[in-house]
Amino acid sequence: MVVQRRGITVVGGGGGALGAAVVTRLLAAGRQVVIPTRHPGRLATPGGVTELECDLDDAAAVVRLRAAVEAMGAWEGVVSASGGFAGGRAHEVDDAAIQEQIAANLLGPWRLARAAAASMVSSGAGGRIVIVASRAAVDVARGQAAYQVTKAAVLRLAEVMAAELKGHGITVNAVLPGTMDTPANRESMPKANRSSWVSTDAVAAIIEWLLSEAAGAVTGAAIPAG
Repeated sequence: MVVQRRGITVVGGGGGALGAAVVTRLLAAGRQVVIPTRHPGRLATPGGVTELECDLDDAAAVVRLRAAVEAMGAWEGVVSASGGFAGGRAHEVDDAAIQEQIAANLLGPWRLARAAAASMVSSGAGGRIVIVASRAAVDVARGQAAYQVTKAAVLRLAEVMAAELKGHGITVNAVLPGTMDTPANRESMPKANRSSWVSTDAVAAIIEWLLSEAAGAVTGAAIPAG
């Protein structure tokens, strides 16, 4: 593992299955990790992780998160691994489900990436931003309209930010996992063939690399996983 930078890496969704795998890898690499969470103290986070109260649905709370992280040190990297899933075909899904998916899969990640980028630009030190989208952003499937559209939007966000921030030494990349082998997915799809599912650790390994100095020349990429 090639990791030389020693600032703070913020992991949005750090309490989820993928987020936990990312946090484990970053701690093993000696990173200082912060997890924004609505309820500090309720997550089963390992030692060495700092939890900061923050609801990504609240723009003002994300502004406060930026200041809290800056008080601890420099934003070195951010991973946006939060999100949600809702089914429904495009001509049937209701507004409530659409708004829920926009909030979870686009607005929350956008706020977190915006805060990180603003801090990195202000400091002049550069940094790494990784946004978790989904294979659903590029592979069309039936019955996932709001999920697929919002994941496609957050992928475009990563591409736009990469172009805008390139001159500041900030890389922005997206990871596109297929179906991940998580307890929640096993429970919701008990009869599925899991042979093609990707492990959360495999996805976390890609994210860890994108945060490293070795990936400094990579920006604007959409990397499929599984």
